[in-house]
Amino acid sequence: MENINKTYHAMAFFDLDGTLLNKQSQLDEEVIQALHHIRDNGILPVIATGRGHFELDNLMAQSGITSAVAMNGQFIIVEGETIYHEPMTVASIDRLKTLADARNQSLAFYDKDSYWVSEMTDLVKDAYGYTDALLPVVNDTRYLTDEINMLLIFSDQASDVTYYQNLVPEFNYFKNTPYSIDIINAGSNKGTGIKKVVELLGFTGETYGFGDGPNDLHLLEAVDHATAMGNAIDDLKAIADFVSTANTDHGIINAFKHWGWL
Repeated sequence: MENINKTYHAMAFFDLDGTLLNKQSQLDEEVIQALHHIRDNGILPVIATGRGHFELDNLMAQSGITSAVAMNGQFIIVEGETIYHEPMTVASIDRLKTLADARNQSLAFYDKDSYWVSEMTDLVKDAYGYTDALLPVVNDTRYLTDEINMLLIFSDQASDVTYYQNLVPEFNYFKNTPYSIDIINAGSNKGTGIKKVVELLGFTGETYGFGDGPNDLHLLEAVDHATAMGNAIDDLKAIADFVSTANTDHGIINAFKHWGWL
C-alpha cells in the first residue's frame, strides 16, 4: 500500500445503521454524492460497523468506499486490502455456545467470508430482517475449524448482556439491535479498530467519527472530531463535538457542512 499520507489529509469513520444509512438501510443519493466529493478532496471514508466486510459490497460499490473497520473492530480492510484480523478462541466460543444452547438461544458465527448460525429461529429471522440482510445458513460445527472473528447471540433481553458477560468475561457484548447481541474479544471495539488503522498505516492526519448507537461510544472517543447524529443515544451526544440532525433528516450532509467539507 502506498503512503496514505500522500493521498489523504483526513479519515472519516462512519457507523452504518442510524448514521450513514436511511431507515430502509440504504444510502440516499445525496449521501452517495457527498462521500465521493470528500474522497476527491483528500478525506478517506471508512465504514465502522458491526457487520462483516463481506456484507458491504453493494454499499461500497455505490459510495466508492473501499475501507472498513468491520465486525466492531475485529476485521479491518483499507483500500480493499486486509490489514488486520483478530480471532476468537474456540475454547471460549465452546463455553459460550454451551450456555446459549441451554437457553435455546441461537449463535451466529462470522469469519473472513461469511456468517452462519447454529440454529434457525424466529429471532434470527427478525435480526437479519432488521437490517435487510440475507438469512444465514445453518451449521453447528464449522466454528471448530474456521477462524471466527465475531459472534452474535439472538436475544431480545437486554439483561442477557450482563448474564453472558459475567460467565464468559473474555468477550465484549453490545446490544445493538432489539434481536441480537454482538460479541467480540474483550478489549476490542470500533475505537480500538480505528486506532489500529492509524497505527498500522502510520497516518498523521485528522480523524473524524460519526455514529448513533451504544457501540459507537468507543468510535467517537477514538477520533479527533466526533459527530453524533440527531437520533443518537444521549450518552453519545454528551461526548460529541457536534450533534447533527437525524440520519433521516440530512444528518450526514449537515455534518459535512459543519466540518467545512461541503
